[in-house]
Amino acid sequence: MACPSVAPDFDAPPDAAPDAPDAFSISVPLDDDATSALDPTQLFAGPTTCRPPVLARVVYVTDGDTMRVEGVTTGVIETIRFTAINTPEIAHPSGGVDECFGQEATAFTQTLLGHLVWLTFDQTCTDQYMRTLAYVHVGPSPEGFWQRQLLRRGFARAYIIGRNRALESASMSDQATAILESRGLWAACFGG
Repeated sequence: MACPSVAPDFDAPPDAAPDAPDAFSISVPLDDDATSALDPTQLFAGPTTCRPPVLARVVYVTDGDTMRVEGVTTGVIETIRFTAINTPEIAHPSGGVDECFGQEATAFTQTLLGHLVWLTFDQTCTDQYMRTLAYVHVGPSPEGFWQRQLLRRGFARAYIIGRNRALESASMSDQATAILESRGLWAACFGG
């Protein structure tokens, strides 16, 4: 059964005029059947991976770059920290304040809630907080590669964790495009 795409308001910069051409017009299909049917060996991963790909359902979104998933075949629930990016923080129960554009980045990732995703890996599998480091896919690259969507739309910054450098060049390129086109946080937080 096909599910709707990410809401159209995520496809254009928030300050774009209604008749202005979309700077980033690729919608993100959230179709669980299509995601499930993807060949995980064809999805982006590091050259040396710490574990095989995992098909999982998103059960909770903490913020723009962290979520909890349940493995489809294993039933194991784990916390996923997206590799290669960093989104602005939102206030957590332990305190703190929202960083500029944190709510928007979180809202974008919340569109994954209840949907299937493929997780692929690089060399380092966990961070200092014991969260699983993964690349997140809802479709073929680059349109279905969640980290690249966050970067291109200006919801995240490029950020290398551990030895996970396979996406470094593409991340920097996607970030540079978002900066150049004043998308997302680059316009809202830094005055474009």
